[in-house]
Amino acid sequence: MRTTHAAFSLLCWLLCSQSCSATDTLNQGEKITQELGNLVSAESTFELGFFSFPDDERGRKYLGIWYWNLEPRTAVWVANRDKPVEDSSAVFQIARDGNLVIAGASQSYWSSGLNGSSSSTTSNRTVKLLDSGNLVLMNNNNNNLWQSFQHPTDTFLPGMKMDANFTLTSGRSAVDPGSGSFSLKLVQTGNDAKIVVNNHSQLYWTLDERDSEATSIYNFLAFVNATNSYASRPSPFINISHPQLQPRDFDKSRLVMNFTGEVNFLKWEEDVEKKWDRRWWWPHDDCDKHNFCGYFSSCNKNNWQRCKCLPGFHRGMSDNQQHHGDFHLPGCVRKSKSCTNENMMFLNLTKIKVGKPDLRNRTETEEKCQSLCLNMCYDSHIQCQAYSYNISATSYNRGSDPNLCEIWTRDLPSLQEDDDSITGRYLSILVKSSDIAPTAKSCEPCGTYTIPYPLSTGPTCGDPAYYKFNCHEGQVSFMMPGGKHYRVTWIDVDTRKFYIQTDDSNHCDQASINQNDSPNFPFSVTNWCFKDDEIEISWQSAQEPPCSNPIDCKLLSHSTCRPTNTGDTRCLCDLNYNWNATIFNCTKEESSENHSTHRLALILTTILIGMTILASIIVFVIVRRRKTAPNMPDVTSTRIQESLYDSERHVKGLIGLGSLEEKDVEGIEVPCYTFASILAATDNFSDSNKLGQGGYGPVYKGTFPSGQDIAVKRLSSVSTQGLQEFKNEVVLIAKLQHRNLVRVRGYCIKGDEKVLLYEYMPNKSLDSFIFDRTRTLLLDWPMRFDIIVGIARGLLYLHQDSRLRVIHRDLKTSNILLDEDMNPKISDFGLAKIFGGKETEASTERVVGTYGYMAPEYALDGMEAMDRE
Repeated sequence: MRTTHAAFSLLCWLLCSQSCSATDTLNQGEKITQELGNLVSAESTFELGFFSFPDDERGRKYLGIWYWNLEPRTAVWVANRDKPVEDSSAVFQIARDGNLVIAGASQSYWSSGLNGSSSSTTSNRTVKLLDSGNLVLMNNNNNNLWQSFQHPTDTFLPGMKMDANFTLTSGRSAVDPGSGSFSLKLVQTGNDAKIVVNNHSQLYWTLDERDSEATSIYNFLAFVNATNSYASRPSPFINISHPQLQPRDFDKSRLVMNFTGEVNFLKWEEDVEKKWDRRWWWPHDDCDKHNFCGYFSSCNKNNWQRCKCLPGFHRGMSDNQQHHGDFHLPGCVRKSKSCTNENMMFLNLTKIKVGKPDLRNRTETEEKCQSLCLNMCYDSHIQCQAYSYNISATSYNRGSDPNLCEIWTRDLPSLQEDDDSITGRYLSILVKSSDIAPTAKSCEPCGTYTIPYPLSTGPTCGDPAYYKFNCHEGQVSFMMPGGKHYRVTWIDVDTRKFYIQTDDSNHCDQASINQNDSPNFPFSVTNWCFKDDEIEISWQSAQEPPCSNPIDCKLLSHSTCRPTNTGDTRCLCDLNYNWNATIFNCTKEESSENHSTHRLALILTTILIGMTILASIIVFVIVRRRKTAPNMPDVTSTRIQESLYDSERHVKGLIGLGSLEEKDVEGIEVPCYTFASILAATDNFSDSNKLGQGGYGPVYKGTFPSGQDIAVKRLSSVSTQGLQEFKNEVVLIAKLQHRNLVRVRGYCIKGDEKVLLYEYMPNKSLDSFIFDRTRTLLLDWPMRFDIIVGIARGLLYLHQDSRLRVIHRDLKTSNILLDEDMNPKISDFGLAKIFGGKETEASTERVVGTYGYMAPEYALDGMEAMDRE
């Protein structure tokens, strides 16, 4: 019996030894290392310690709080989110000044940031991890001095207080908890509250507490704010009626500001799959984002083409939008920019979600609200864009006065259609009637849809043959043969196509059955399977408008009401006029005589222009040849006024020096510069512009009048690099073009002066980093690897991929230059040698290069090979 009891006791001790050894409190003088000493809350709900994200290839370490014993590890708070630990000896402890710190051997990674106090008040402090996930620093009187709940990262937990001072900031990625671009705040105006998410300083999305989509999340926030113990401010959700919730309803639940800009509410499913279940998220789609479609546009989440301009508007950007710097938003602008005393009307929209109005006034009737908006239209300082009138106090303006006239004077951010929440409202937008109904026969818009002629939504507008559309509460539907109506999602005037939405999953397979072959039906299906649930339909171009008497054709110039071949009567164009369906008008046709005259004039004009161009070319060639004739005086320097001129002609003029041969001229593909222009660019080779010194001579930084920076290599008279090496660089590098080879911009020869011009490398050479104790720290391993790969790519190009097979023969760190992005570029091709055919090695009479960088075979025997380089 005793043996059994002892075995049972041993088993219990083994099972609970780990949890029994954990503590929830850290005293002054104690510390948590990266391997030992984690804190675990009293009920084993949360754990605090050092951790790394499993998918982080860099293995960065952070101090954080996560749910104890849940897989995968779920961090809810990170102390050093912007400064990961790089020191393996870093610890978490209470410092001498009483602050919580993450301290390494040579630096501090994080501190709680409390003001310094005397040693008597900073001693005997303790830090405790609570079962709520709150980390609390207390003095010896158990007074809270600091707590993590008041310094959250990206997660809101039950027990926190979301008030005006509370902000959640997203991480940067799934493996980088650093402060990201998205932040969440609660904004309260009176009794109204809304969640606001910004992308940096720009509004990204908002969610009003009265939105039907927000019920669950605001109930959670209201319950948490009402029950948390440390909050000192009243809950902003005093008007929200939520059910009798219990703390267990939100056990192991969290609200997370994601790095994508999305907010997720998650709860741990313990009974079934043991995973985090996403109960709610926002935004649901792009239309929930602020001004997603731009100004004066609408967004409909149910349409494949979500954004469209409002009727009376077209794509563009107003001066006001440019003034506010909204260049990233496509937006729409009015077709007619100014108001007039007539021809103005209101576009009435229903179930529209719109931003906060700019003005609010009480008016007795909606007509007075309209008049107030119209009177503003003629004010040059302020213009009414739209109004909304509430006949009585509504659920949207809870507690507001009836007869409220709300007016928008600024450009309207994109409206949200098909909104079933109680925040949807009636909105009337001021437009010109001619902008939304360009012809007398055009139908008025249906909500946000423009109905182009000849499409018809009623018997008194459009063409009766096209009366297959219906408008109901701002939504257009189309009646297919058979009488069934389908929702219209998009109308494209330019292509004469529209798209309908179907709930028939087999509509693609039944295409041949549903096809209508009636010759009088002006519509034809052009794509039965345009989208998963959408069908593409085109309509025939408009005929002349129908008429019943001559008065009906009065507005259509040069037309008469006459019967057609089909028996109906239409406004047919008069003699010498043709019907133009694009502009909905009769246009005068050209006679055959006028047409022939225009054609002849066009032919003669074309011939005359061609002869003029040909004569100009001939004159230019003759003048050019005369200037370059052999009997002309030498133009080596005195008559050259430009800095840049033809390279080949200049080199031929230098052949008389005896230093260049005729064969050297062929293939020079870089420009020659005058010595005077180089002196001006380098400020007469000023020491302040000097970049370095080599065996060949100094290198200077130069700047041309255009602002282009260059590196100028000036070969000294005692340089080890002679004329042959100089010619080698001028001719060779010009033929080699690669991102990892330095580019020669030009050259200059004047007397004993030999100058090469290269592209400027702001980070100088690789040796200035490697052999400098300070700058070498800037080269982390990923950067070093990229530099190695870049050099290898450059060599592969020289040895194998270029049109010339080249061996460098002087490859060293000082000949590897680095551009502004630290991309390596091989330079100094004065000693380079071209291999012929398929040669891979050769012998040389003269060993050249830098000792210490040569292969032994080459230095001793003169055998040079590509693989040795």
